[in-house]
Amino acid sequence: MSMIGPLRGPRVAPALASPGAHAPARPEPRPVAPAGARRTLLAWIRAPAVWITAAVVLLSWHALPLKPKTGIGPSWEAAMHMAHHFGITFGNHLIFTYGPLGFLSAPTLWYAGTGTLAVLYTLLARAALAAAVFLAARRSFGTRAAAIGALLVLDASGKTAEVVPVTVPFLILAVWVVDREWSRRQLLTLLGIAGAVAGFELLNKASVGLEMGALAIVMALAARGRRVEQLLVTVLALLVTLLVAWIAAGQDLGALGAFVRNSEQIVTGYAPAQGFESGGLKPEFLAAPVAFAIGLAVALDMTAGERVRSRRWGIIALWLLFCFFQFKEAFVRHDATHGAVYFVALLGAFFAFVPRPANRLAAALGASLLLVFAVAAQKSNPISAFNPVGNAKSAITQLADVAVASKRNAIAAEGRRSIQSAYPLDPATLAQLRGKTVHVLPVQVSVAWAYRLAWRPLPVFQSYSAYTTSLDELDAKALVSPQAPQRILRNHDAEIDERLEAFDQGATTREILCRYQELRTTSEWQVLGVAQDRCLAPVALGTVHAGWSQRVAVPAPPNANSFVFVRIGGVGLGSGERLLSLLYKPPTHTVTLDSGRYRLVEGTAADGLILRAPAGVDFSAPFHVAPDSSTIAVGKTGQGAGGGRPITYSFYAQAVRSGPRAPGTGAAR
Repeated sequence: MSMIGPLRGPRVAPALASPGAHAPARPEPRPVAPAGARRTLLAWIRAPAVWITAAVVLLSWHALPLKPKTGIGPSWEAAMHMAHHFGITFGNHLIFTYGPLGFLSAPTLWYAGTGTLAVLYTLLARAALAAAVFLAARRSFGTRAAAIGALLVLDASGKTAEVVPVTVPFLILAVWVVDREWSRRQLLTLLGIAGAVAGFELLNKASVGLEMGALAIVMALAARGRRVEQLLVTVLALLVTLLVAWIAAGQDLGALGAFVRNSEQIVTGYAPAQGFESGGLKPEFLAAPVAFAIGLAVALDMTAGERVRSRRWGIIALWLLFCFFQFKEAFVRHDATHGAVYFVALLGAFFAFVPRPANRLAAALGASLLLVFAVAAQKSNPISAFNPVGNAKSAITQLADVAVASKRNAIAAEGRRSIQSAYPLDPATLAQLRGKTVHVLPVQVSVAWAYRLAWRPLPVFQSYSAYTTSLDELDAKALVSPQAPQRILRNHDAEIDERLEAFDQGATTREILCRYQELRTTSEWQVLGVAQDRCLAPVALGTVHAGWSQRVAVPAPPNANSFVFVRIGGVGLGSGERLLSLLYKPPTHTVTLDSGRYRLVEGTAADGLILRAPAGVDFSAPFHVAPDSSTIAVGKTGQGAGGGRPITYSFYAQAVRSGPRAPGTGAAR
């Protein structure tokens, strides 16, 4: 029986009759909502799935990072919120892993408006994950087991990362759409929704949007119906949503093409530059294929005997794509947090498949093993960490804090004070920054927020992310434009992944040395001010060919008013390494100098890395950009000296008209 009844107009009270007389007329009642619509709404509100979803979200709540703080992660999150606050658009002025909607993935109260939206987005994402896992698991294991499974998945996802694995409910939707029979209108509606969600997420995080887009295309091709029509609807919904969301986010329409091109550089350059392997995680390489195989086995069991071959292979392809993207997310930069995300995501996505009744016990054992993998990857005691009552109290408290303006402001003020305490700026340093546009190097953007500085970043605002020549050139060109920041604030944090900060962006570093002068230096901070270009054209000093790991002598500067830099060729990825980078991650490059061995980003090795500079040409210690090394050698993990293509070192000298220190200034000690 349908829950939606026929629509009726307002009822009219009939006249009441009695023998010999008519009853007085009664006023006509006001129109009311259609009975069928009321029943539908009430039925939806009373549905067990709604209440179970709400309970799962509350009982698995892990505190959101509402208070602003310092660190690499919080700094890029601050940048996403600050971009909206200062009206800095993406594509032409800002490029990062996250797009103009990236602030939604950072539920922190940097600003009341964007912070509140980010909390609501996180709440919605958690609810979607809980509902999807519960509804999917209920088909195979019943209501009680499904509720427990959803609770465990949500609890585990909250421990592994602040970002909810939004691709899990998307995969569950995709499998559901491909597996069932639909009318043409229903199917096109669902495909349009899937394409729209993918387009929206492309402006949040590029890699997530790319994954959803790929899953949506497979969904359109595998579902029964007119494939060309289904594909067109999916792609059109993606593009229209992308365009509408781009405009709604206040972005420059003409910069959309640049955003797409530069995002491609961010995505393709990530594995060679950011690949990392933390110690003690080798067991996860054994568990990962087992987890993949468990899901694949249930997917095969679900589609066994399927007469429509495209539907079976469509469901298998969805699992393969999902696992590929999750593996890349977890094992390119493989540490405890990313590895745990992989196993939690596969645990949640496992419930997308419905095993045959005879094999449900085996499927339950497989889900239990996935849960063991997820718990083990988190490196924590699951019993002591599981606190549903405390989680529910935390959820109510945090949501109330976000809803009340005075509490939001108090949280932001406390965060501002804590950042200022961790990174104090003395009055003389602040005086150099007030009233000027400021770029912060290398990563601590949150300092600009804490001190209310006029933030005007370079396009790739955290230097470690400018890991291709194209991205490096974007920043270098910004420094010579009229929009160049008037001040650059540098702090002396430890290098990331044992990389030299000055080597991350060779072209940008040389432009900073040539076009900015030192206004103030302390033991922790340096303030640079924009000035006239002090550098002359580079002069070639010679080229040397050498084997891998073979030391090469670095020429000395020709005179006291010049510095030496090198362009390193022959370190680009070979065809096999490019394939490895696509599927996993390529070998790591290293550079050995007099002071030790460091990681070398091959994507910017040819951009001109400063090696030697006299004291009067370089910035003051500890902010000098030249390592002053007399030798250099480039190596590669897994390859000995002399193997592979030879390395080419092209050395150049560049003279300067004057030193980097402004007249009347000096280092403060």
